[in-house]
Amino acid sequence: MAKLGEDLQHNYSQFSKNLPSAIEKNVKAFRGNDKLLDSYARIAAINAMKRDLVEHHLPQGAAHFFYEAHNDALLSHVNASFGSWRPALQSLRSFMENTMSAIFYMDHPVELQKWAEGQYYIAPRDLREYVADHPQLRGLSQELDLKAGLDNEYATLSKAVHASNSLFRMTSEDAKTKFADVDVAELGKWAARERAAVNICMVALTGLMKEHLDGAKQAALRSALSHALLGSSVSALKKHCDVSIPT
Repeated sequence: MAKLGEDLQHNYSQFSKNLPSAIEKNVKAFRGNDKLLDSYARIAAINAMKRDLVEHHLPQGAAHFFYEAHNDALLSHVNASFGSWRPALQSLRSFMENTMSAIFYMDHPVELQKWAEGQYYIAPRDLREYVADHPQLRGLSQELDLKAGLDNEYATLSKAVHASNSLFRMTSEDAKTKFADVDVAELGKWAARERAAVNICMVALTGLMKEHLDGAKQAALRSALSHALLGSSVSALKKHCDVSIPT
């Protein structure tokens, strides 16, 4: 690699020096915002599901997909906390992919082994279809239209991943780069996407884990899930899975 010139070295030194303070300034601007507090509660619910059920009842390889999904949700929150919107939305799509992969591979040990050996791949579209058509979720899926919900949310987040829609771009016509932007309106848009992505993934996983959540089982976990699920999902879980989420 060619040796960096003095100008590049100086510019990098200034960039590295200024970056932490720029991030901290943005974090302070959003600190205490209710949307970030609600997001943190959703991440806590994901963590509770991981700790109380996934770690104990999913095969290790499948569980690891959900561990990564939990981390994706945290990365999304962190990026949003200082206004880095596209990475925040990109992490949400990864959260969806890894949650659906955990669901698929918990049922498919042979395919999981092939995946570990680099010999198997399932496309995101097929993952969405598998989750939406899962026989244990039939009533829940029909009432909530999981297929449409998964497809629509994934398509929206994909626009952020690829910046295929100008609404998701972080740059403007002046061609200046921008890693973050303190914009309350953008925070609200991200929070809506996070709420939708977490809800649809967690209602599917909750439905599949219903035997561990029905009746009086796992009261603390069911309470945590109240922060991650929309009212329609709570009602559908009670109706089709006999899982009561406190409201």
